[in-house]
Amino acid sequence: MPSRSDGFRFGRSSPRSSVRSTVFRRDRRLLDADGFAWAVMTGCGETCFVAFGLAAGLGEVTSGLLATVPLVIGAAAQLATPWGLRRVGSLRRWVAGNAAVQALSLLPLALMAERETVPAWALFTLASIYWASGLATAPAWNTWVTTIVPGPVRAGYFSHRSRLVQLGLIAGMVLGGVLLQSGRGGPQELRMFAAVFLIAFLARTASTLLLRRQSDAPAGFEATLHLPSRATLTPFLQAGRGRLVLLYMLAVTMSVQVSGPYFTAYLLEHLDFGYLELMSIFGCTVASKVVFLPAIGRYARRHGPVRLLWIGGLAITPAATLWLVSGEFWYLFCLQFAVGAGWACWEMATFLLVFDTIAERERTSVLTLFNFANALAIVLGSLVGALVLRTVGIGAAGYATLFVVTGAMRATTLFMLAAISGGGVLRRRRTVALEPLSARPGASSIDLPIELSDAPRDRRRRGGSDPSRPS
Repeated sequence: MPSRSDGFRFGRSSPRSSVRSTVFRRDRRLLDADGFAWAVMTGCGETCFVAFGLAAGLGEVTSGLLATVPLVIGAAAQLATPWGLRRVGSLRRWVAGNAAVQALSLLPLALMAERETVPAWALFTLASIYWASGLATAPAWNTWVTTIVPGPVRAGYFSHRSRLVQLGLIAGMVLGGVLLQSGRGGPQELRMFAAVFLIAFLARTASTLLLRRQSDAPAGFEATLHLPSRATLTPFLQAGRGRLVLLYMLAVTMSVQVSGPYFTAYLLEHLDFGYLELMSIFGCTVASKVVFLPAIGRYARRHGPVRLLWIGGLAITPAATLWLVSGEFWYLFCLQFAVGAGWACWEMATFLLVFDTIAERERTSVLTLFNFANALAIVLGSLVGALVLRTVGIGAAGYATLFVVTGAMRATTLFMLAAISGGGVLRRRRTVALEPLSARPGASSIDLPIELSDAPRDRRRRGGSDPSRPS
């Protein structure tokens, strides 16, 4: 008999339900292992891009742009996701194929780190391939995973998986920090970057193999997904509620990225922190989410996402400005731990709101376009930050100006938040979304959210989709 925790029908067991239970248990183990492997890659590889640029002598501004310019190039490339998905004919093959490309983009970085000189164009090219393949997996994975995990068990399962992924991020960051610190300032520094990127490559390769073993979506499912077009997007944009939430998220993203890409350079070059201290500060932000996510999830279920969004929005507004209070490691460590809780509230609330306003059939198209708009917002914010540093100068005054500017821009987004709150967006449903988020402090993306609802579905609003299919 299937257990109650598996979420299948109770009572007399049947061969069909037993097979479904067995398949889900296998997929659940594969999803857990894939999430952990992906997180190790992110914590050990992606978070080191800017530090690698600094070690290679690209300079603070150019290295900061390495975290954003390739992102918008990759986001432009992933606009082809809905059409590519139709051509490939399988959600699993599309996600696993792009994951393999992302893994391969890390291998040349490891080989390049063995050289004495690292050309900037090569770093930007490989980072663009990394982001293009990574972003191309996200919308399809969000749709695919809802066909794997049954609706009744999603909240509990993804709560468990999210914490596992956050632990993988911490493990990757600590491993990367220890390796890089061991070679800092010596002839082995770039070689340690080679080791870090090689570990990230192996982790993503393992993730790819695990993705290939998971159950695919039902045959022909990808053909039912809406392609981006005026006919499919106009109703969503005219609905108002979802559009307002997305615009608010873009505004916050742009304001945060004024300082976010330069935080690594600020710690390494201005405060003279070591790599281990850098990764510890990044890791404590993730650890904060692990600690607070269960309580945040309960709060969201009880009070709704709008109130949670206010808590998160108010918490992240002064975060960068508070970096100016002290440059001591333990102060910044504790500050980022507290800020991590604010980001966890903000990210969960926005994911809850966004995914409750996007129908399953439209999700891949809308998120593909949003990924591109989000990348544009990130690049625009980073260019504003670059302009500030170029104008004021790279030093104490320049970073102080940068943190004040980003704080002021974040404060203006609260007016948009007031409009969302006043509109009563989504007060009628309770949802829980618990998924891995960006590992970098102050960076947010909509790459990996998933809607987990415990309320009855409105079939008419979903366009007549099969109510028995998880969404």
